[in-house]
Amino acid sequence: MKKVGSLILAMAMLLSLAACGGGDSKKETKAANAETKAAGAETKAAEGETKAEGAETKAEGNGDPIHIAIIGPQTGNNAYAGEALFNGAKMVLDAYNEAGGCNGRLIEYDEYDTKADANEGTIIAQKLVSDDSIVATIGPWSSTVGLAMAPIIDKAGILMYATSPSHKDLTKASEWVIRQSPLASCLAYGCADTLLEKGYTHGVYLYDNTNEGAVGGASMFEERFTAGGGTVTTEGYAAGTKDFTPIITKYKNEGVEFICMYGATSDSALICTQARDLDLDCLIQVNSMALNDEFNELIAGLEEIYCCDSYAADYPSDELQKFVSEYTDSFGKAPIVHAYLAYCAAERFCEALDKFGPDDMEAVRDYLRNGEQETSLGTLTFVDGDADRPTVWTKYDTEAGLFKAVTEIPALQ
Repeated sequence: MKKVGSLILAMAMLLSLAACGGGDSKKETKAANAETKAAGAETKAAEGETKAEGAETKAEGNGDPIHIAIIGPQTGNNAYAGEALFNGAKMVLDAYNEAGGCNGRLIEYDEYDTKADANEGTIIAQKLVSDDSIVATIGPWSSTVGLAMAPIIDKAGILMYATSPSHKDLTKASEWVIRQSPLASCLAYGCADTLLEKGYTHGVYLYDNTNEGAVGGASMFEERFTAGGGTVTTEGYAAGTKDFTPIITKYKNEGVEFICMYGATSDSALICTQARDLDLDCLIQVNSMALNDEFNELIAGLEEIYCCDSYAADYPSDELQKFVSEYTDSFGKAPIVHAYLAYCAAERFCEALDKFGPDDMEAVRDYLRNGEQETSLGTLTFVDGDADRPTVWTKYDTEAGLFKAVTEIPALQ
């Protein structure tokens, strides 16, 4: 559905009503005065209408709307991430529209449900390239969908501002792709380095083998951890697996010191709960892909569950806390990382549109692929569409029932 902000001519309507009331008199002796008042009211109403029209012109911009698409999973197992993506992006787009748009033009956006499925992403990409008015997308959320869409939008010159995908090949697939999330290597290397620094030498990395980002993340973690002198086994599983006990039992018998995982909410929660049920007493690290209110409820009471990411909702930053407060007030829940990434992507995209305008999308693209962005978590420097950043560790707080930022993880005993 297309969303366009507009102002109602409230002042004109109120003054028009006043004008109608001013001309109604029961006594002939007051008729002349009433007519005079009515004429005055009509004059004021006309002035009010002029002011209201001016306000509407300001809100609607002074040119044709800019058409973009917001794309992400609205149904399926990853709908929670799509909800966050859409909310974060629309916070920015709606705010710009209320202020008059970008470069004097409002932004109209269509919403597309990718279902986090590559085939669905291909269909959506084909729809977008058949519409000459579409200049860009905010999203997609997953690497798998982004990789499927990139070759199609590349030919049409549609800018894709991916929010959460982490696969290293995404920005190489098209010069029209920019990625807001850190590369999988950034998080994988940061996680591996921290574990090595804390004395961990032997573990397992479990990953969803249907997710391109997860596959790449596991490979890069193994590369970094083994280069640092550790040993790690990477093992893929099918999304939707219900019984992980055979896998967990195998690694418990091997005496692993940690379990890292990269998968969706339900899969990751099952691995955590089944590992603790089997009395596997080791550090467990989950990927932010899993984190949401449902995950927090599913792992309630579990100890020593950590996440290595680039975001924490309680990070001590005034700017970030302002975003968290506004998001929570608007949607009744704290923002997860996918909301923050979409918010930052939409902000930067609108900034580029304001600077260059939608009629020079090549300039917009070049500015976004190689430039800087000041965020509440630090300055990001983009090179060829990517920007690395430091990792942030969070730990599941059993009393609060959510993940909170920590300055370090425990050293191996």
